[in-house]
Amino acid sequence: MPARTLPLLLWALLLAACSNTPVYTDIDQGRLEGYIDEEVEYYLGVPYAQPPLGKLRWRPPVPAKPWNGTLRARKNPTPCTQFSPLGGGLTGSEDCLYLNIWTPTEKPDKPMPVMVWIHGGGFIVGQGSYFEAEGARLAEREKVVVVAPNYRLGIFGFLAHEGLTAENPEHPSSGNYGIMDQTAALRWVRANIGAFGGDPDRVTIFGQSAGGVSICAQLASPPAQGLFHRAAIQSGPCVSPISTLAAVNKLGMEVEAELGCSEAADTLACMRGKDAKTVANTSPPDPTMGFSEGYTFWWPVQDDIVLPRQFMDAFETGNFNQVPIINGATRDEATLLIWLSHNFRFKPLKADQYMDRLTFLTGSEDLAEKVAQKYPLDDYDSPYDAMVEAFSDGFFNCFSRRQSAALSSHVSLWNYQFDYDEAPFYFFWADLRAYHAAEIQYIMGRPWSFFRSDFKAKERPMANSMMRYWAEFARTGNPNGDGGTTWPVYDESDQTLLFNLENTVATGVHREDCEFWNDLPYLRAPYQ
Repeated sequence: MPARTLPLLLWALLLAACSNTPVYTDIDQGRLEGYIDEEVEYYLGVPYAQPPLGKLRWRPPVPAKPWNGTLRARKNPTPCTQFSPLGGGLTGSEDCLYLNIWTPTEKPDKPMPVMVWIHGGGFIVGQGSYFEAEGARLAEREKVVVVAPNYRLGIFGFLAHEGLTAENPEHPSSGNYGIMDQTAALRWVRANIGAFGGDPDRVTIFGQSAGGVSICAQLASPPAQGLFHRAAIQSGPCVSPISTLAAVNKLGMEVEAELGCSEAADTLACMRGKDAKTVANTSPPDPTMGFSEGYTFWWPVQDDIVLPRQFMDAFETGNFNQVPIINGATRDEATLLIWLSHNFRFKPLKADQYMDRLTFLTGSEDLAEKVAQKYPLDDYDSPYDAMVEAFSDGFFNCFSRRQSAALSSHVSLWNYQFDYDEAPFYFFWADLRAYHAAEIQYIMGRPWSFFRSDFKAKERPMANSMMRYWAEFARTGNPNGDGGTTWPVYDESDQTLLFNLENTVATGVHREDCEFWNDLPYLRAPYQ
């Protein structure tokens, strides 16, 4: 064995030994066994609802049953049923309503703030145990309790159907099971987080992409009232209208027919009797991630109960759960989405394809022509770069500005843009700049992870500041603490904190570009 290998092996064995140190706590359902690793207690795969199987498929979540003895909570739970995002088959399980908890071993005298992470993935992929969003370092460095639940995805989380709506007179709704799962997890947190050192009266929800849209949903959802006390929307495009229950019931009938249940004596029993693979295959994934027609994208639904209003209607009128809010996006949102969907760096986008893509994304040749005039190819090195800027502005940055303007009329809000060009990505050759989701790894403290060596030393102060802003927000409802750049509240002065190596405040970020987009009709959000 090479000499240099031995220290690494010994270190790995030491980590394994440390991770075997058990820790216990008692909650409403029974006793839990977690483990201690690097000054953090891990409780993984804790059930917050009963498995939504059989008769519980396409029903509101039911609280988890108590257990006898001690439940070992030492393994990440299986993700909810989904197709692999980069190709491949079906993975996960319908038995997926579990959450992970990270809490410091050394707890302060007073209960700690709680930060509940809602994962993204277009409501079709993702999981609470995704390693980039693992909450151990944030918990350990900032003395907070981090929670990350799974929630139902795709057809299992967002199918609407007239029969499903009618079968429960006490809850005449369907189509928002994934959102109800998130709310059920928050209800579980309120009841149990004290057993982990958390303060049930200082709960912050934060999420990115579809997780950001989920934060909008929880803000707009009456059943979530009182379950959280601050909220952070990260790259959540919540401006586009969501579908109404009446509109998506048609899709439910199409699924019923494709499952061969239209003539069944009990249609819902027939649909619930189909195995997960058969159900999932009625809605195969889009290999271009929203850049092609003919695919179904599952999304929250305006159903008059869980989501009685459109998001922007709720935000503009003040009919939402009013708490302090952080809202923002990354500068180059579209690089990752376009890179994953087309890999234009290896298959360059041609000029005629640029117009085709703009037409599809805007839904109109006339709108596409206006966008092409605003972002002319002659101003860019390539059609790819033009599309990145147009898509980033139109579907994220300007949506984010509109959300901030509406919400800040009613609550204290802090606006940000992640502006750092060199955030690491899994595929080192991909030049994605300040890409969609780049900020997560800094907020979660990944530069301090033993298993990540691709961060630069100069990035640690930025990561430390982002962790501190988010944690201070969770502690007090204001992200500003001692030291660092003062993050101004968002108001008519139109000030935004740019997260980069210096953390600078800028005025009127994207204002001129967004005046153009604000004059256009509402555009559909990505994945919608």
